[in-house]
Amino acid sequence: MNKIKTIFILLIGLLAGGGFAAAQQPATPEQQAKIINDINAAAKDIRTLQCDFTQTKDLSILNDKMVSQGAMTFMQPANLRWSYTSPYNYTFIIHEDKVHIAKGSKRNSIDIKNNQVFQEIARLMAGSVTGRCLTQTKDFSVKVLIAEKSYIAVLTPKDKQLKKMFQTIRLIFDRARKVVTTVELTESGGDATVIEFRNVQQNKPVSEKAFSLD
Repeated sequence: MNKIKTIFILLIGLLAGGGFAAAQQPATPEQQAKIINDINAAAKDIRTLQCDFTQTKDLSILNDKMVSQGAMTFMQPANLRWSYTSPYNYTFIIHEDKVHIAKGSKRNSIDIKNNQVFQEIARLMAGSVTGRCLTQTKDFSVKVLIAEKSYIAVLTPKDKQLKKMFQTIRLIFDRARKVVTTVELTESGGDATVIEFRNVQQNKPVSEKAFSLD
């Protein structure tokens, strides 16, 4: 379950930008439908994404925070490289029908063609990148809030497995660009994770070698 939770944290934060929302108000049903349509339309133009990130995990039991930094590369249709560079080195790659994981000198590859869990992860990842996660009503109920410079999509899991991992997932979108700037995850046990993106490059050339551990 911990591995699935970690991977889901990675996949849900795949669009890019930076910044938190301030005062906010609920969108009307008509406004919510239009906002989601606009986000989906903007996402169709995304072919590649490259950015740096800072991930802050608030541990409720220890009253402490863990801060990690790294870089992400994404290329349509479903190729992802997520690398932590500080305070440790850890790389996670999804490429075609395989998942590759590197931790220090250790390497591991998993074939997802016959693995239902990883197939679901790949599906959800593609949904988050394209914005379709906001319309995946089987997995989430969605409530959209409007702030001065941001849209905030609050996703509440419906799926049994997702409920075990998360209470809510908040995706904060830049209103002008219609892309996610910050991801906030509240886990079922009370821990919280915030992922902030910076130095974003969209639709820049990406080599297939980026999705290899070689």
